[in-house]
Amino acid sequence: MCRLTRLPAFIILLAVLLPLTGCLYDSAPSGPVRSVDSWLLGQWATKDKAQHSFTATLTPASSDHYKVIFQKKSGETHEFDGWISRVDDFSILVLKSLNQDDSYGKYSLYHYELLSQGPPPLGGIGANRIRLSELQLDESTRSLDPVKLRSAIRAALKSGTLLTPYDVSSSRKGELIEQKIFAAEAAIASSQAESHPKKVPESAIKDLMKLKEKMAAIKEVPGSIIWTKTGSVTFHGETF
Repeated sequence: MCRLTRLPAFIILLAVLLPLTGCLYDSAPSGPVRSVDSWLLGQWATKDKAQHSFTATLTPASSDHYKVIFQKKSGETHEFDGWISRVDDFSILVLKSLNQDDSYGKYSLYHYELLSQGPPPLGGIGANRIRLSELQLDESTRSLDPVKLRSAIRAALKSGTLLTPYDVSSSRKGELIEQKIFAAEAAIASSQAESHPKKVPESAIKDLMKLKEKMAAIKEVPGSIIWTKTGSVTFHGETF
């Protein structure tokens, strides 16, 4: 698999922003194969292992392209052109770097998975959370042309090595705990934002800490990160 050593600074950035340790490819498997999924559109947030916060905004750049902007808490932004590619029935989120560094014009490839549903936006499926996972391809695939890259992906699909396996039961338990943590943090923040802030009960803080300890004890899925939808976006008068 691809390592952080000897990779461009862009991959170090992805390791923080996504946070994944993926590869940069010279080619994408293909151009867009489907129109924009409205449930992917919106404002998203995640945290790394050190609890640093990151956000991403996805808006439609055209009928089949996304404009993707990752932002660090410091305000530093990084922009990508995105679209959905496919190998057989396997969908792939392609991100093409638009950043003026040695990553410009390079591609990164991810699988995305809907974890839970919410109220559907116009023309799509509502998504509260998505899991974004890097493809587990050999480093030798980075320079392949689209035809050979699709062949390598197809071979990895057939052998069952394209994605890191994970314990579905443990993963679901982690998702439920994360939802409880999100709700608890939101409740605390709301009480502090009122015109007459209330003192947060010590029991609420202890409960939150216990949830975070449980979450830390659950084995993470290597090369995978969960994003939570935090807001909508408006494009050409439509809200998604």
